[in-house]
Amino acid sequence: MTEEESANLRLLKRAWKARNELYQELFGDYSYVLPKDYSAPKSEVPGFKRPLAVESENEGPAAAAPPEPSPDEEITVLAYAPNETRPYWMYLTAGLSSPWFQDKPQEVSGFGCELMLKSAKDARWAVRLLRRLAYYIHSYSGTLSPGVILSMEKGAMHPGSESDTNNIFCWYADEAVDAWYDLPSGGFGIFVTVGITEDECRYAESIEEYGVWCIQQVLRRTGIFQVTDPTRPTVMNREGIDEILDSVRAYAENFRASINPQV
Repeated sequence: MTEEESANLRLLKRAWKARNELYQELFGDYSYVLPKDYSAPKSEVPGFKRPLAVESENEGPAAAAPPEPSPDEEITVLAYAPNETRPYWMYLTAGLSSPWFQDKPQEVSGFGCELMLKSAKDARWAVRLLRRLAYYIHSYSGTLSPGVILSMEKGAMHPGSESDTNNIFCWYADEAVDAWYDLPSGGFGIFVTVGITEDECRYAESIEEYGVWCIQQVLRRTGIFQVTDPTRPTVMNREGIDEILDSVRAYAENFRASINPQV
């Protein structure tokens, strides 16, 4: 092992320990984790070697899953059961912020983010979706940040269903109020991903600059908040929804006008 590789491994271990302690402080004990081997990096040199597993309903690798390059330490998904502060299941990645190719601290650690998803029930599709988003980040060597909307093919969240929830947006997680956190290797954000229907997505995209903020406010006012249910009906057919949509849009437009006054 070279000196650079040894420095990288030491930084990986320090970052893993710090992130694990941060998760414990913010979210408490997790209920289970997939893959089940969740531990600090071992002595081998990290690298892109193994496929990122996609779990099927019976917990085995999906037969049709394409090969997905991943860092040697697999991206883990931690599942947190409901408690007195959150009446829903919460899923959180651990590994996207790992300093895979760093031998010293930088401004951003790894891919600079960890992703969260919330579900009313314990659901394996939530784990699969977070793995898929991790693969997206790996493939494009990028990140997901608040304000981004991603469109997916029909049934991507809940295969075999007639779900119309085929889009997600990324925003700040209510459970991670500071949003940006520091590891020994650099900073990273904890961001929530929320599923929305096609017409909810169109509403968000119709509002310049603040569309994601607006659809999130609509979901809050209709009692959905940041919880994803791929089988729920769209909020656009609810009684009184037009008043909510107009109110949220007007607030965003007034805010835009206040910070960008016409000269």
